[in-house]
Amino acid sequence: MKKIIIYTYLAVLCLCANVVVAQGDYTSVLKDIEANNIELKALRADMEAQQIENSAANTLENPSIDGSYSWCNVAQMGPKKTLSVAQPFDFPTVYVQRGKLIGIENDNLQYHYRSQRIGILLEAKKLCIDITYYNALVDIYAQRLQNAQAIAANYRKKMEAGDANILEVNKAELNLTSVQSDYDKAVSERQALLTSLAQMNGGVSIVVVESKFEYAVLPASFDEWYKQMESQNPVLQHAEGLVQADKQRLKVVQNQWLPQLNIGYVNETVGEESFRGVALGLSLPLWNNGKNVKQSKAKVAAAELELSNVRNNIYNAFKVLFQQSATLIQNADRLNATLARCGSEALLQKALEAGEISLLEYLLEIEFFQDATINALAAQRDAQMALAELFAINL
Repeated sequence: MKKIIIYTYLAVLCLCANVVVAQGDYTSVLKDIEANNIELKALRADMEAQQIENSAANTLENPSIDGSYSWCNVAQMGPKKTLSVAQPFDFPTVYVQRGKLIGIENDNLQYHYRSQRIGILLEAKKLCIDITYYNALVDIYAQRLQNAQAIAANYRKKMEAGDANILEVNKAELNLTSVQSDYDKAVSERQALLTSLAQMNGGVSIVVVESKFEYAVLPASFDEWYKQMESQNPVLQHAEGLVQADKQRLKVVQNQWLPQLNIGYVNETVGEESFRGVALGLSLPLWNNGKNVKQSKAKVAAAELELSNVRNNIYNAFKVLFQQSATLIQNADRLNATLARCGSEALLQKALEAGEISLLEYLLEIEFFQDATINALAAQRDAQMALAELFAINL
């Protein structure tokens, strides 16, 4: 049996209770998957851990405590005891700039998580679309199986009555076997998809009962739609955030030209004499910070080039997908309109029962009609896949 299947590709980016999804609305199942998906849980936990790690980078260094006890060979002097407590810290502006950097990096973690989340939910939505397709396919084969069983039973009766020969009965039986095989295969493939969907839902099985597709309306202008979508695209936001992070990191490094400070308390006792005071220290970054600044500037330049590349790639990918979506919708509408004009299986069934066509003619015509029906259904499925990718930003 021939099927026309159009595949659309886009590189962006990026198992016990039952949930029933119907009427082309997959919102409830996507919400469940977002809550139950193990990969998403791991991604959220990793994001939170990295945010905590980022915040820890802007804390003060640990203070140091030093002490000593020294003997002297002059008896009247007594032992010498010292105690010092010191706290090193960067120049205050370094902490300010580093705090801004941490905020940008934490935002970037959110953007990265959102892009991964969209990829997982898009995969789940595509599974729902495929299941809807197989629901419709199972319905088609179920109706044809019912007809094939009736025809086979009818021709057996006709042969018993002498109104049909063994060749016609064999044709009817072969047709029944073929349709039964198609039906069983469609049911099996649908079950495999449902199992995959349950795995994505953390073990909770989901029953998608919808067997018809509802189309989203494409915007009239791609460029106007893209301008609105661009500001919400987490992949692009992440690329822009990387540039901002590198620029802010450069500011941190430039502020590290300022001296590091060290302040502390000192106590020294020699015999009965005791000395107490405050200790101050400076660490001058004379040698190593120059290369750090140069490296940071190079990273900013590289990140800006990568951002430009990401922008171009996303724009071109979505433009192609937008055009493909429009073509696939038109193709599906055209096939459906043609099927509506060209009759149905019921008409062929009546013609066979009335003796207007032979069994062989009926089998050939019904196979041709069914192929056209499945082609139209596959075109609808492909259009829905393209639309799912196009509007994935809304998941």
